[in-house]
Amino acid sequence: MKSNGKVRKQQIVLLALMAALSAGIGELRAQELPQTAPRQFRDSASGKLYWNKHQPLYLFVATSPDAANAHLLKSEGQAQWGTPFYLDTEGINFVRTRWAVNPKTGQAIQPKQEILWEVYADGRPPRTTIQTHADSKVKNLLGKNASVTLKATDAVSGVQTIYYAINGQPYRAYEGPISVAAEGKVQISYLATDRVGNREEARTLSLTVDRTPPSTTARSIGINVGSDNTLAKSTTLVLEAHDEVAGIASTHYRIDSGRWMPYTRKARISLRTIKDGQHHLEFYSKDRVGNSEPVQRYDFYLDDTPPITISDVLGDKFVVGKKMFFSGRTKLKITSVDNHAGVSDLLYSIDGQPFVSYTEPFYMPQQPGWHVVRYYALDSTENRTVGVHKSQYLEYRMNIDRIYVDLTGPTISHSLVGKSYKRNDTVFVAPTTQITLKGHDPESGLRDLAYSIDHDAWERKYNGPFNLEGISSGEHHVEYFGYDNVNNRNIGSFSFILDSDAPEVDYHVSVKPYENEVDADGQPVYPRDARVFLSSQDNMTGVAKLEYSLNGRPYKPYQGAFGGLERGVNRLKIRATDHVGNAQEKLRKITVR
Repeated sequence: MKSNGKVRKQQIVLLALMAALSAGIGELRAQELPQTAPRQFRDSASGKLYWNKHQPLYLFVATSPDAANAHLLKSEGQAQWGTPFYLDTEGINFVRTRWAVNPKTGQAIQPKQEILWEVYADGRPPRTTIQTHADSKVKNLLGKNASVTLKATDAVSGVQTIYYAINGQPYRAYEGPISVAAEGKVQISYLATDRVGNREEARTLSLTVDRTPPSTTARSIGINVGSDNTLAKSTTLVLEAHDEVAGIASTHYRIDSGRWMPYTRKARISLRTIKDGQHHLEFYSKDRVGNSEPVQRYDFYLDDTPPITISDVLGDKFVVGKKMFFSGRTKLKITSVDNHAGVSDLLYSIDGQPFVSYTEPFYMPQQPGWHVVRYYALDSTENRTVGVHKSQYLEYRMNIDRIYVDLTGPTISHSLVGKSYKRNDTVFVAPTTQITLKGHDPESGLRDLAYSIDHDAWERKYNGPFNLEGISSGEHHVEYFGYDNVNNRNIGSFSFILDSDAPEVDYHVSVKPYENEVDADGQPVYPRDARVFLSSQDNMTGVAKLEYSLNGRPYKPYQGAFGGLERGVNRLKIRATDHVGNAQEKLRKITVR
């Protein structure tokens, strides 16, 4: 355009006006899709204008950048398509003029160039991908440490927001990896919007979440006795693992803190190599998503020890050379004990007869000749008594040749060795006096001697001379017994008085001490010509000897008052002894000036 012969400088501003609709991103009602609407977007960094391809465009021209007095352009040749018009190409589109004009000359610049106004059309929604991160190699199966990430791409305007919803809950904006707290079947719905309002169709991924570890139990197959799980060597152990959701991936076990071993389903753990005693089985399982249960423990006792079985003859039996002394009361007793499981059965056989259960002692055969009793025991874990050379039973053999009957007991006597004192018909003894017992039996022989003191019901076996130390003073009574080898018994007894108390001693000085004068220890002080009197008393046997020692000199018998005290502190030792040797010694100090 020209005015007054000059090219009037005009600025033609191309405006594309559109009412933008904002979409709230607050919390949405359950499964309500995020709201969005077509809009335009100008990237502040690059200056690019992005347009929703589904939105119309209107062209306005104005002479100033503020679009004052803007005029809507209408196509004269294509009015049907020009107002408004739409962008036909995904991505970059151009609004153009014929030639670019130099604003100073008003002439087309050379070489001629078009002016292009770029508009980027975006009519396609973003594309969102979902990825799970888990220990499990099983598709769509997650464990406790698993997470889900979403990633969206948009070819033109770029991603605005990614949304997701779990199990029908409201959609929310995605900000980072999703940790699914729920357990069991989980559905994650997800979609994205771009910066010009295109919204992706929602898609859903179905997952299974398992946060619970497996549960494994142990049980025994075979012999199991008692509440402490006492097992036999033949018993085996089986592990049973269960997981509701993911399923079992592996089970491991070990015995007594040994090496962990993989467990094969339905396998049996053998105890053949385990030693007798207390043991424990540890085990645990993992599921297919990495959940591992705490180590479980099964305590058991392996009983591999057979019962101890012994035989014993009850009654009057004694063998000397080829002679056997016994009576018709003689029986055989079989005893069996087991260290843990307990004896379940005890069987015996006499002279090859069938084995029968043992219930009580039984009579031995009384006819001459060899007799053999075989016997064995079983415990509750089926351990069996093993005999000599690993035979299946033990044997008791008896050869009855000649039988002798012994009806009288041994001849027995006693004697006292050491200090004793007799007054009339009363015997006094000291604690150190030795009592000796003797016995003799001309038939089956003396088996042993025993004694009791003061009518004690418990007989003490006599193993040699004994004394009375530890017994209080006074009158006592001893019974003693002699047994022969077929249990005949004779009894003897005697009484005595035990004197275990030493005499009491004392002294007296012949003159009074100086008045108002004491030595360094607070003791009285006597004149040098003082004489000393001794006294002693014993309540049982009486005093046999009274002696004294003055100032370290040898002991001498006391025969009456004595002098010889020296100036200063005199050390006086007094010793009294009774008739059975009990003695008491006392030290006294006498100060003389």
